[in-house]
Amino acid sequence: PAHRCPVRAPLHSTPRAPMGRRETIFRLAKGFRGRSKNCWSLALRRVQKGLQYAYAHRRLKKREARAVQIQQINAGAREYGISYSRLIRGLYLADIGLNRKMLSVLARQEPYSFRAIVEEAKKGLRVSVLGVEQVDAGSGAQRGADS
Repeated sequence: PAHRCPVRAPLHSTPRAPMGRRETIFRLAKGFRGRSKNCWSLALRRVQKGLQYAYAHRRLKKREARAVQIQQINAGAREYGISYSRLIRGLYLADIGLNRKMLSVLARQEPYSFRAIVEEAKKGLRVSVLGVEQVDAGSGAQRGADS
């Protein structure tokens, strides 16, 4: 008959999410305030935003941890009369390859060891300032005023 439409109208105006996906979203929304924890459309939006925040903050956490480590190293270095930047330069010239995480741990927990490292860095700076040639152990290249 002509009065019937060949395509049937859907039962729902918006597509429904599979049950497993709904359960996952509601599980992730647990602990949210208001209707965001039990209303599908609000929970979905809030969970997606929460996952975006989590992604961004995992990267920020690394940046902030490094900044804190640098502050701790700087505080420890200034106790022995040297700034952070000069300490790092001195460590490079003295061919000491400690990373900032280890330096911050030493500055906080092992002040005597940290002091020894600072003294080595100061020696490295003195050698470079005086222009004394220093043989690099790794490549055999020479550093100093002549090179």
